[in-house]
Amino acid sequence: MGQMSGKTCIVTGGAGSIGLASARRLLEEGGNVMLVDRDDARLAKALKSLAHHGNRVATTTSDVTQTSDTRNYIQKTLAKFGQFDVLFSNAGASGDIKRVTDYPEEDFDTVMAVNVKASFLACKYAVPHMNDGGSIIITSSIMGVKSNPNIVAYATSKHAVIG
Repeated sequence: MGQMSGKTCIVTGGAGSIGLASARRLLEEGGNVMLVDRDDARLAKALKSLAHHGNRVATTTSDVTQTSDTRNYIQKTLAKFGQFDVLFSNAGASGDIKRVTDYPEEDFDTVMAVNVKASFLACKYAVPHMNDGGSIIITSSIMGVKSNPNIVAYATSKHAVIG
């Protein structure tokens, strides 16, 4: 088996392009994967594309910005696989391309919730179950380092993730 044999990974944003490609690779390397996404239809399509991996892949619908949903996807992962070794906080929102003076505060809050708060919640509730070690991966972007004045919320959120 591959280097992920016997390991389990939670992938948020799991039905999106980066999440699904990552899940494929993790499964190819022998790992188990819990795909987490807010879109039922995309999750079903993702699961169908990975069906040949059998019971090593599972899905759950979740709003990663909500504490109860975050706790729920972690508990579902534990119930299905018994443990997890990797948390890949990959869910993301890009927001609109607008000048800061034209950017609605509500839209800014939404992007920050998905790109920053969701990673905080994921870490907060996953870490207690990772007592024997593991890995946490949080997706960022070059926009967190070198931005564009019209990509306000996204750049701010990715800079926050980088720290």
